[in-house]
Amino acid sequence: MQYLIMAIVAVGLFLVFFFKEYYDASKKDKQRLQKITAGYGKFSDREYSGDELARIALYNARKKNPDSIDDITASDIEFDRLFVAFNTAVSAPGSEYFYHRLRTPIYNKDKISDLEKKVSYLSGNREEREKLQADLMSVGSMRGVSFWDCLDLFLDVKGKNLITEFIPIIFLIAAVGIIFIDGSIGVMALVAGLIYNIITYYKARGDIEIYVVCLGFIINFLKVSERMTRHRDGSVFDEISDIKDTLKKLETFRRNGRHAVNSGNKFTGVGNPLELLGDYLRMFFHVDIISFYRSLDELKKNRENIERVYENLGKLDTYIVIASLREALTDHCIPEEGHGIRGLNMYHPLISDPVKNSIETSDRGVLITGSNASGKSTFLKTVLINAIMAKSVHTCTADAFSMDDYRIFSSMSLRDDLQNDDSYFMVEIKAIKRIIDKAEDGDPRPVLCFLDEVLRGTNTIERIAACTSILESLREKKVLCFVATHDIELTGLVADKYDNYYFDETVTDNDISFSYKLKQGSAATRNAIKLLTLMGFSEEITDKAGNMAADFEKTGKWRTV
Repeated sequence: MQYLIMAIVAVGLFLVFFFKEYYDASKKDKQRLQKITAGYGKFSDREYSGDELARIALYNARKKNPDSIDDITASDIEFDRLFVAFNTAVSAPGSEYFYHRLRTPIYNKDKISDLEKKVSYLSGNREEREKLQADLMSVGSMRGVSFWDCLDLFLDVKGKNLITEFIPIIFLIAAVGIIFIDGSIGVMALVAGLIYNIITYYKARGDIEIYVVCLGFIINFLKVSERMTRHRDGSVFDEISDIKDTLKKLETFRRNGRHAVNSGNKFTGVGNPLELLGDYLRMFFHVDIISFYRSLDELKKNRENIERVYENLGKLDTYIVIASLREALTDHCIPEEGHGIRGLNMYHPLISDPVKNSIETSDRGVLITGSNASGKSTFLKTVLINAIMAKSVHTCTADAFSMDDYRIFSSMSLRDDLQNDDSYFMVEIKAIKRIIDKAEDGDPRPVLCFLDEVLRGTNTIERIAACTSILESLREKKVLCFVATHDIELTGLVADKYDNYYFDETVTDNDISFSYKLKQGSAATRNAIKLLTLMGFSEEITDKAGNMAADFEKTGKWRTV
């Protein structure tokens, strides 16, 4: 009777643990769904540290190609701000792949069509999208370390002769056998063996702990991947079929890896009522240590397959991010093919209540003049962002947008390079030279470039002369160039190759207001001295500046007036 009661209590405790785990898992599923529903179709409000962004960018650094958006152009559009606002990925591979996708133009029409098919499917199938997101959310991430750094870490881990692990286990088994021959000696041998195994366990576990954490993340996302593919046939997403095929090649690795990381429980959040017993068994028999070194060899042999699954997870998450982005944007369009660039009612995605502008050009460049703060630079960035988004995520912030297969570059928001001891002017001419080099590299695809205040780092006379020569050369090389400048003289000097547009302002005695609307022609106003006045500079300074400027316009010479 006593044993029956003990058995009933044990079963009862097991059932309590079981139902609590089931309840906790159901609660987490509901929380995931609520988070997914709340976040879809909105910009992200998550904040990232510099280290986090650097880790996210690692995948792109490894996979970038000659067509990737380079660092200068990315800096010009404040790429990290765009990424942070757009990124609603729910998994680490999703964030990394979306970062890469946003910086990698697609020129293959079949690949663009494939991307559009998958994004459109997810946009119109909420139930499937949310199930996919719920699975992806289970992938999680590792704090403070990148998946790619983890893979590199394993390359440095030396294998181990597992005989040294099996001998103490054999000793324990022998001690149990001795108990039946001589109880006291057998018990003493067993206790000594257990103590030895516990001590050596913690030493061996400490040596591999950091690798076990990384391995646990890998085993977990492979487990999630298997769950994701179980009820999906891959008819829409070839990534699903690819994951299924790849997982078959990883069966041995996954089996050993599960034992090495305690079945990944600390990553899934699912506990086990028998886990305490399992902990002691691992300490006594070093099961996880042995499994780790067995899985290590398999990991090294299957690194490409592991990367392949991780990348496919990132792609699936990225398709959902793009679908969500389209929902979040005030207005958006699917870009089309076309000669030159045509943008109807374009706007900058990070500006609240933006002023929309349109442009169309094919065989001629665009030269934009205007006063300070009138909108020149913002317009250039708007066209540049739309050009990049058209080729990377097949989504534009406009009513309509079309463009040719341009390779995209810019030179806009440069700064001194103190590390290489380069002045602003040297940085600027190197940035422009890289564009000219691209135009001369023999690639049949045309180049699209954006230049803001060209050669601002040098004097006016040489700047205008050099700018004229550079802009004419770029058009002769079939480069479609958008240029913003304060130098109104350029409007006449390059009028045969560039169309003139401008932004202006309305000036009153006490204020300056801007319409931010693009107009055809060249600017006829300046506002620098007026801005000095509005900012509280003394009349002595502003009147003298105004008189000098007026005198120069009349005489063509600078004099103190």
